[in-house]
Amino acid sequence: MNIPSDNANIGPGPAQRPDVLRNPNITAPTPEHWFDTSAFVMPRAFTFGNSGRNITFGDGLSNMDLSLQKVVKVTDKLTLEVLGEFFNALNHTNFSDAPGRIAFTPGFGRYFAAENPRQVQIAMKLLF
Repeated sequence: MNIPSDNANIGPGPAQRPDVLRNPNITAPTPEHWFDTSAFVMPRAFTFGNSGRNITFGDGLSNMDLSLQKVVKVTDKLTLEVLGEFFNALNHTNFSDAPGRIAFTPGFGRYFAAENPRQVQIAMKLLF
């Protein structure tokens, strides 16, 4: 988490962090409320916040790709290949990037985008 201003009055440079009051991770997150944003407060003026790096959990990645192929011998010199490919076959939602990391902004703690849903492609090849 980072704060959107220069609270410590050090000028541009490393990102500054808020103070954390308690564990911000929640048991049943939603894309609109991924962690407890009320667990963060602005540090006192001219001080650095006490929150560490990577203290909230992001969404995991779940993906299964599947490929099916069938070869059919039509005649001695004619073969037909049929191929089906399924990407993200279980159609699991995978959020992209990380939830909003700039504290005290409207997007703080929210996901705004997801990776591609299930994609299917089918191909046929005739060999002669």
